[in-house]
Amino acid sequence: MKNKLLLSGILIALTVLPIVSSAESDTSTEARLKAKAEFEERKQELESKKESIKNSIAERRENAIDKIKNRLDKFIEKINERFDAAVERLGKLADRIDSRINKLEAEKLDVSKAKTLMVAAKAKIEIAKSSVADLSFSASTTATTTSSIKKDFAIIRTKIEAAKRAIKAAHAALVDVIKNLKPGQLRGEGKASSTVETED
Repeated sequence: MKNKLLLSGILIALTVLPIVSSAESDTSTEARLKAKAEFEERKQELESKKESIKNSIAERRENAIDKIKNRLDKFIEKINERFDAAVERLGKLADRIDSRINKLEAEKLDVSKAKTLMVAAKAKIEIAKSSVADLSFSASTTATTTSSIKKDFAIIRTKIEAAKRAIKAAHAALVDVIKNLKPGQLRGEGKASSTVETED
């Protein structure tokens, strides 16, 4: 009897243990599935956060590039206004000098050198006009990155310097014409000889 009891106890234990272990494995499988689902959910959240951060960075970069372009366009616009005004003033000054040359020529004074200098000055004014026009033509930037904006700005800067040099050269040429037209140089020679004669 003791053997039967022991044998029946062992059989019951063997039949109950797999049921208990299967219940435990069911709960561990459920826990694993639940953990896996939570992991996938967190992964999805991280991916969406990553995408939103990428989008916000790209948007900020585009905004920064647009701001830089706007500042560059305003800078170039101001430079164009200044240079156009300078070239216009040089043109008005050339017209006034031309009228002075005509008046002096009407007084029968020798203004041939002043006329040749004036032709050269007008040519330099035209060069200045074309360099300023070239500057305004190259002002439209189509750059999309900061490095390409830097390259474009370097090109524009050299064009600004070239236009500035052309304007200065035109101004210097007009100054040479004015120096040549000074009354002492045209009229003074005749008067100086007469004053020398009267002193003797």
